[in-house]
Amino acid sequence: MAKVLQTPSHSLKEFRILPGYTANDGNAPNVQLTTRLCQKREQFIELNTPFLSAAMQAVTGVDMAISLAQLGGIGILPVSQTIDEQCAKVVQVKRFKAGFQTDIMTLSPNQRISEVLSIIQKTGYTTFPVTQSGIFHDKLIGILTDKDFDERRDLSVQVSERMKTDVQFGTEINELRAANDLMIKLGRGFLPILSEEGILQTVVFKKDLDKHLRHPNESIDEQKRLLVGAAISTHAEDKERAQELISNGVDVLFIDASDGHTEYQAEMIKFIKKHSETPVVGGNIITHEGFRFLVDSGADAVKVGMGIGSGCTTQEVKATGRGQGTSLMEVGKSRQNFTKESGRYIPLIADGGISGPAEMSVALALGADTLMMGNFFARYTESHGSLMRNAAGEIVKEYWMEGSMRAHNMRRYAQTKENFFEEGISGYVPHVGSIFDKLPMIIQMLRATLATAGCKTIEELHSDAVLEMQSPSALLDSKIHDIIPMNIDQQVL
Repeated sequence: MAKVLQTPSHSLKEFRILPGYTANDGNAPNVQLTTRLCQKREQFIELNTPFLSAAMQAVTGVDMAISLAQLGGIGILPVSQTIDEQCAKVVQVKRFKAGFQTDIMTLSPNQRISEVLSIIQKTGYTTFPVTQSGIFHDKLIGILTDKDFDERRDLSVQVSERMKTDVQFGTEINELRAANDLMIKLGRGFLPILSEEGILQTVVFKKDLDKHLRHPNESIDEQKRLLVGAAISTHAEDKERAQELISNGVDVLFIDASDGHTEYQAEMIKFIKKHSETPVVGGNIITHEGFRFLVDSGADAVKVGMGIGSGCTTQEVKATGRGQGTSLMEVGKSRQNFTKESGRYIPLIADGGISGPAEMSVALALGADTLMMGNFFARYTESHGSLMRNAAGEIVKEYWMEGSMRAHNMRRYAQTKENFFEEGISGYVPHVGSIFDKLPMIIQMLRATLATAGCKTIEELHSDAVLEMQSPSALLDSKIHDIIPMNIDQQVL
């Protein structure tokens, strides 16, 4: 006979966090939102803010991945594209703010200006080191920019005739701060770094420094490049995708599956762990058994959530899923027991059921280390969906689920073209503006919540937060009631 659990599952919306003692140094500006994304060997990849944009076609493209990383989070590029397209986007994100760059286009002195013009048109690059062979790691002999030649008269002229040879450079510099200091001292926007023998090692651009100054909490790797993740499926052909993504510099792989408690997922995790040191995130799961299964398979973090996305119909068509509050409580307890047994800490990613800062705070208090969101990020200008105007004249953004007919992401749901059925819908979400204008306020709200709870870090929130289930009447009291909101256009009589 089927086992029936008598206690109902609960949504994040049913919880409230009780206040704790806030010390003099515990106010919102002193709260740190640095958190662990996933294990990486004996350490962790950390984010400065606990945000991940979902691996959805309508949400995460290059613009979202770059923007969110600049604000301390990370974007996860969806699997529903070709391997070449996904890898190209990883490269774009990694090269956007690269600190010490080692893979920029380099010219040889014998190339024609016509070739340089073609490179500029294709890549948008306008500054080029010139080495003896044209290979990056060779003796630097000059610099050529788009201002050093006339594109109408110099097409047949060689690079050597137009390049600058009085190049100012740094020698054997390994710290980005030292390179930036020298670049500022020299008044240059571009600084080559050479070895003692004059071999080009790296280059630094002033624009990279400017970006860093504007966004000091960027999520960056050891080479000062923005972090970016990418999704793969459990299908055997995605072993090649995983390897290509790793070779192109992806920081973390996410297995994109509606149900993570499967042998297919275990096989893919084990394959990745056997062939690389790149972290892999498993999921999605909602039970103790699912968590232990993925951890035992080698997952470096686990995504929690099923059937609770804003446009997800999984629970309606398959009756599988669970309230996110209950899922996080059970999986969080399982994680706690696992840590006591093994000494290993496995970060949890709350995926779904989060519509605003209140649900974000509750999810973090219930054990989530980071928050993966689709609808929330789809509303920003930087999301991948197109801007449109609806029948009411309002500006909206397209938004569709990976389980929708539009996405047709069959690989995620273990379906075939012949028997595909929808587990999500297509629609629109309000356009709220740029992520750079709106997300900082959300970050401030989270800090304020932690401060009120008497916590200075997400780790303290996990251990010290006190939450309480709310009755339907209590939830009604927590909303605006018994008042008509004032319209700013109304006048006092």
